[in-house]
Amino acid sequence: MFSIELVEALREVSRHGNLTRAASAMDLSKSTISKYITELESQVGVRLLHRSTRVVEVTDAGRHLLERSVALVDLARCIQSELDAHGASLR
Repeated sequence: MFSIELVEALREVSRHGNLTRAASAMDLSKSTISKYITELESQVGVRLLHRSTRVVEVTDAGRHLLERSVALVDLARCIQSELDAHGASLR
């Protein structure tokens, strides 16, 4: 099972089309975003991004993963916020 942070990294890369801007949006380093994407690709067993020196494009598999998982990630974040308000944690 992949983590929320990995899917959020893919979503931000998709949104910004650039690892540097995605990293900035998540307040992370570019290398961390790159590691997150590599880890997610390893976990799902398919390439999620086409990377070049100038452009990063989400593959069809990456788009499919985003379409199917972003709502779940958003829901998990919402639940975590509710639990945080009560001093609990979602793992």
